[in-house]
Amino acid sequence: MRPGMGGWGCLLLTVAEATLVLLTRPPGSWGVHIIGGHEVVPHSRPYMASVHFRGQHHCGGFLLHAQWVVSAAHCFRNRDPLEGLVVLGAHDLQAPEPTQQVFSIKQAFIHPNYQPSSHANDICLLKLNSSAVLGGEVGLLKLPQKGSRQPKAGALCRVAGWGFRSDFEDPPPALMEAEVRVLGLDACNSSWCGQLSPAMLCTRSGDNQRRGFCTADSGGPLVCGSRAHGLVSFSGFWCGDPKYPDVYTRVSAFVTWIRGVVRKDLRGTTTAPCPGPPGPFQVLAAHCPGGTLRPREGAVGTPRPYTCVSPHASRTPTTPGPELGPP
Repeated sequence: MRPGMGGWGCLLLTVAEATLVLLTRPPGSWGVHIIGGHEVVPHSRPYMASVHFRGQHHCGGFLLHAQWVVSAAHCFRNRDPLEGLVVLGAHDLQAPEPTQQVFSIKQAFIHPNYQPSSHANDICLLKLNSSAVLGGEVGLLKLPQKGSRQPKAGALCRVAGWGFRSDFEDPPPALMEAEVRVLGLDACNSSWCGQLSPAMLCTRSGDNQRRGFCTADSGGPLVCGSRAHGLVSFSGFWCGDPKYPDVYTRVSAFVTWIRGVVRKDLRGTTTAPCPGPPGPFQVLAAHCPGGTLRPREGAVGTPRPYTCVSPHASRTPTTPGPELGPP
């Protein structure tokens, strides 16, 4: 998805390019590979979260705290967040993996200054109905240090997700990842007609090949080093198009907001979550007090393919304190 473009010249050029490509590109030539990426070693990215609606993967995210997931605000446009589910500990979303932990969303906090038309402040916090059981398959990802600068242009980072492998909705076999390089905001803005804000971050393949994120990767983290520096926000008409660099929400610009929301909740202070009536999955979660919803064997693809598992079944939940781990 693209934000509103500033100027007819830029818009007409974009439409002309898209039309030319559609007329000249042979059928079946799109996405013969995963936008330059590869399948990761199972459970080597334990912080990855999958947001589901109606039993299907919809967006990505990452686990910040045992009961908090960070995702993109645009994932919840025209959707009630409380009707979604969050899946942790997954590698293959189509398989009933015993490592998976499934939660309903207790509260969702869209950034108060989120602007759908421009994707500015495209970030959201999801509070799970209970704490995740942390271990080898489910773990936390650190935020950037407060006040830190974004990675330098040319820095190598990685983006992962369960999004489509092509423009024509070719599903992935499991969690996929691509290595990308940070692009300076000024250079990126020249491709996006000056529509980007300082709270955004861009990447490109670095070798003019199609490499990057695709549909349904939204909300997933851009990891540079060992910290989440970006959240998948939007890209061009075609996934991984080097002419239009991928754009992320720059996480370091929102560290204060993130910590403020989580700390207020941990202290029991009232905050303002996204409005919305309780969804059907809240009813489901109510029948699993203190436990975790997990996939039920042989029930993949059904409306409620979950079973209640005690949080003390195998490991003891580990819940970080208000500091959300090391800075």
